[in-house]
Amino acid sequence: MPVVTEAQLNADIRSGKFFSVYFLYGEESFLTQTYAKRIKNKALGDGQVDINLLELNGNPDMSMLSDHVETLPFFADHRVIMVNDFNPDKISDEEAEGFTQLIKKVPDTTILVFYLTGFNFSPRTQKAKKLFEDIKQHACVCEFDQLNKMQVGELIRKKAAKQKRLISPTNAEYLAEITGCDMNLASVESTKLCCYVAEGQEITREIIDTMVAKQLETNVYALVNTMTAGNKSQAFSLLDELFEQGADPVELLPALSSAYAEYYYAKAAKNADVIPQQVAADFGYSKGKASFAAKKYNEAAKMDMDMLRRNMQIIFEADAKCKSANIDKRVLMEETVLKLM
Repeated sequence: MPVVTEAQLNADIRSGKFFSVYFLYGEESFLTQTYAKRIKNKALGDGQVDINLLELNGNPDMSMLSDHVETLPFFADHRVIMVNDFNPDKISDEEAEGFTQLIKKVPDTTILVFYLTGFNFSPRTQKAKKLFEDIKQHACVCEFDQLNKMQVGELIRKKAAKQKRLISPTNAEYLAEITGCDMNLASVESTKLCCYVAEGQEITREIIDTMVAKQLETNVYALVNTMTAGNKSQAFSLLDELFEQGADPVELLPALSSAYAEYYYAKAAKNADVIPQQVAADFGYSKGKASFAAKKYNEAAKMDMDMLRRNMQIIFEADAKCKSANIDKRVLMEETVLKLM
């Protein structure tokens, strides 16, 4: 059985080419779920959906699953079994053997789909690694990496076009960026924007800023860059925006600390002539966030190492005070922002 790309899987579904077993996983849970649903809908067609569909969660009993796999479809070409969040790391040796035997003998009349959306699968134990090798041998396997902002932006544009709304490539990528390139969130926000503007009208930058709340990480990095540039007015404007979104200093201070820590790592890497791609790999950035890592690498090049150390100490002291003293936390945040500048 093949390990396929998203493009190959898409072509197979369109043409009605099915495999008996699928294993879909990856960082982009939105696409994982979307393709699992597409396989289900294409295989069942307009048939008796309730009769020929079984949906399970977690690690099912292998004996029970085997019985369902061998059940013939009712007046249809296929019976579809969907198993969400099966975890190879959490089954016994006996269950692992039963699972391997099961996926070897799935009949052509059954389509068994394992799709992982609740966690990022990466086989850690020797048992799980062996099981994954068996899966790749007997199932159609597809991994969905997180998309970058250009790819998410393109999907946002296609969605808007289907709804007969307009959005420029620049604004689509901006929406992708402020939603953290999270397809689930980008889909929800683009649907909301399409409902807000009339058919044939354009989704502008102003509308996006009015209607879409930026993710904490996005706003925190914007705040750090503004403080580094010495723009007090813009820094306090961003801080006000964070408070309006309900951000708590207890959450903000660790987020600020993480942002400065990542800039510190990037600056150290730059000083040691380590390339951005290696930095992204060393710190476990997904492929979709590799461009984000490169952007931080370039921004860190303009920063002073002593300043980064000093600011991390300021944040540490503010965080300790926030958690131990009965004080006005907003005033503490404002004082911290001033010190960081």
